[in-house]
Amino acid sequence: MINVILEINYFLIFCRIIFKKEICMRIKLPLLNNQQIYVEDKKSIVLVGANGSGKTRMSIWIDENNSDLNIHRISAQKSLNIPEFVSPSELENAKEKFLYGRTGFDDKDWLHTRGKKLNRWNDKPETHLLSDFDYLMEYLFTENYEKSIKYRDQHKEGNLDFDNETLLEQIKNIFENVITHRKLQIDAGKVSVVSSNEENLYNASQMSDGERAIFHFIGEVLCAESNSLIIVDEPENHLHSSILKRLWDNIEKSRPDCVFLYITHNFDFAISRVNSQIIWLKSYKNKEWDYKLINEDENTDDDLDCLKLELLGSRQNVMFVEGTKNNSFDQKIYSRIYSEYNVLSLESCSNVIQAVKTYNNTNDLHHMNVVGIIDRDRRTEDEILNLKSDNIYVPDVAEVENLFLLPEVIEIMCKKEIKDYNETLEFVKENTFKFLEDHEEEQAILFVKHQVMNIINQNVNKKHNTIDSLKSETQNISQNINIDEIYKKEIKNIETIIKDRDYLLALKTINNKGLLNFTKLPSEFGWKTDYYQNQVINILCYDNEYGDRLKEIFKKYIKIE
Repeated sequence: MINVILEINYFLIFCRIIFKKEICMRIKLPLLNNQQIYVEDKKSIVLVGANGSGKTRMSIWIDENNSDLNIHRISAQKSLNIPEFVSPSELENAKEKFLYGRTGFDDKDWLHTRGKKLNRWNDKPETHLLSDFDYLMEYLFTENYEKSIKYRDQHKEGNLDFDNETLLEQIKNIFENVITHRKLQIDAGKVSVVSSNEENLYNASQMSDGERAIFHFIGEVLCAESNSLIIVDEPENHLHSSILKRLWDNIEKSRPDCVFLYITHNFDFAISRVNSQIIWLKSYKNKEWDYKLINEDENTDDDLDCLKLELLGSRQNVMFVEGTKNNSFDQKIYSRIYSEYNVLSLESCSNVIQAVKTYNNTNDLHHMNVVGIIDRDRRTEDEILNLKSDNIYVPDVAEVENLFLLPEVIEIMCKKEIKDYNETLEFVKENTFKFLEDHEEEQAILFVKHQVMNIINQNVNKKHNTIDSLKSETQNISQNINIDEIYKKEIKNIETIIKDRDYLLALKTINNKGLLNFTKLPSEFGWKTDYYQNQVINILCYDNEYGDRLKEIFKKYIKIE
């Protein structure tokens, strides 16, 4: 049976190498109701549950019962003491000490299994205090040293195409992207830290707990073997919540060949992972777990009272977006398009508008740029201009879900999946216009309701000193609103879109979250709707041809000034 699983995983790895897709793994979980459970084709797994529900024990079970996989586990209990100075050694020995806690054994199979448990975990994987920062730094500086020698030799031979980026340099890039007010300086045998204004240079051993945790997390993941399952117990340890997602987004992006398993108490972080399987652990008794696989988009609302504290703790610009965590396409998309912003999800457009206005008028946030993005819905151009003056922006589609139907997005997906773009686009267009024909009255009424409410709000919100004045104004509104005329105008606008086959204007007009499913675009690729959406969002995670192009496309339709 083990040989069969090995063959399956090796085949999936081979497919990834050939087709340049994300690594796919088949990860075995403990029995559930006497049935064997596997998680497949996910970028991450998240274990959540109350204290005592067996989260850490399950992660160790997964580590010890998936012998066909490379697995690297980062304990919640760990020492963050960084050595001041490091001497390089021999690369393979340094790597083995980091991965397994010892080196020098001829029996590598034993070292990878029993040896790792004895030496890295002192035969107590549940409770042992992981203390591998010395080994991590030794491996990093050894790799840095050997790659420098190789680069020099290659350069002497006239080879200028040699990739000389070291692991330390990759850590530096991610670290500085996450902590924007700190820079790392790599010297012989040591790492130093300097503030962004180039003052107060100090050794990395003197970094704060949060900074050392960030360095350690990045280093552990970058140094893991290729195609690994990386288990991270409490990824939020020592980290401010406002940079937690940003850190792990960057780390995941750096290792597209790996699958991540997180054990966390932070539910907001849990549901922020893309293409993830959340596992809710309910109890652990007699070496058995009661657990449930839940959808990645299940969540609870944010506490608005914590927002200001979260903002002040983050040294980033801030972007408020619509959507609860039960419907968080806004956050998942916008946080990847505008990575320079800390993107926070609020429940409604009115909350976004209020939050942006409030925080832009707060004196202690003068060092930040606070903006908002809300759906276009049925807003007029005048409304959009007024919102823009308050740093609140709307996309050139009616709803965020319509972004998945943009022609350029369809083109990327067709190119990636080797499908005929023109044929697919025409198919989607025809279904979109069919949807508009079938829902013509419904869509027109939505616009009518919006315009009527605008007229009422503009007049009722005027200052009225007496109840008679308010009653009189209300009666005038009722008499002066010509609903039939507004309705006929909106029907005509919709009919013009259909007649002119104006696809982009249709996407700017249609307010219905079921449009993507109606077009049958996902089924053209043999996918379900949510899988198609996850594939698009996944592409945004990577700095490659498809990812860079997709970000450009979305920025074209969602302009922030």
